Amino acid sequence: MEDQAWRSVDVIKNTQGEPHVLQQRVTVYTAGVTEESSGYTKPEVQHRLVPLKSLVELDSG
Repeated sequence: MEDQAWRSVDVIKNTQGEPHVLQQRVTVYTAGVTEESSGYTKPEVQHRLVPLKSLVELDSG
């Protein structure tokens, strides 16, 4: 069985100085009957930049 997921690679700043997370798509291969069974990942060529504030809740207090 295989599935697609995103793995966070690095945190970088865009040209405005805002932090973004560089993510890489991976194919996840599971070896077994249950979803919790061990497997391995294969990195793919596709990458994306995601604003850090959309991934985490920042506490302003």
